[in-house]
Amino acid sequence: MDHLRRIAALLLAFLPAAPISQPGRAAETLAPAIFLVAKPELQDPNFTQCVVLVVFPKEGGPMGVILNRPLTMTLREAFPGEPQLKGRDDTLYLGGPVRATALMYLFQRSTGPDNALPVVDDLYFSGDGPLLDELLSAPSARVQRFFLGYAGWASTQLDFEVAQGAWYVVPADLDTVLKANPKTMWHDLLLRATAVKT
Repeated sequence: MDHLRRIAALLLAFLPAAPISQPGRAAETLAPAIFLVAKPELQDPNFTQCVVLVVFPKEGGPMGVILNRPLTMTLREAFPGEPQLKGRDDTLYLGGPVRATALMYLFQRSTGPDNALPVVDDLYFSGDGPLLDELLSAPSARVQRFFLGYAGWASTQLDFEVAQGAWYVVPADLDTVLKANPKTMWHDLLLRATAVKT
């Protein structure tokens, strides 16, 4: 997985204050994870009709991944030279416009590991290469989603976008992240967001 390690190292070099935690503990976050649901009038092609899962690292601005933009290739097809990926048909998703070749992932684990951010329940978010090696080496790896690139905001930028009416904000939940259909996710969460608002 040397190629994945190089991608992760490059990603961590560019992340604003990449989260580093105490050994055996996940990095801390400032607020619970949320879904950003693009309002129908949002015209930014990077986020039109998108649902973005956002976490709030203690250091650096909010960051997350688009949940409903699957790509036409699998993880194995994107990294054909990686023996640990043989037999894995995981769909790759376009995570966002920042570092579009960086590999990010969501995974489930009973305890929070280093270089991962807690999302909701036992779900964590990371771009750490050695951690991905460890997860993929496990007999029943519970890596749930893979993304190329991510979305990121300066510390007050996201608040400004929400105040300007670009996004609905909905609390994140595990079932939606892991089980919702990407084809209907935006519409379903739009209904949920507007039902809360009325």
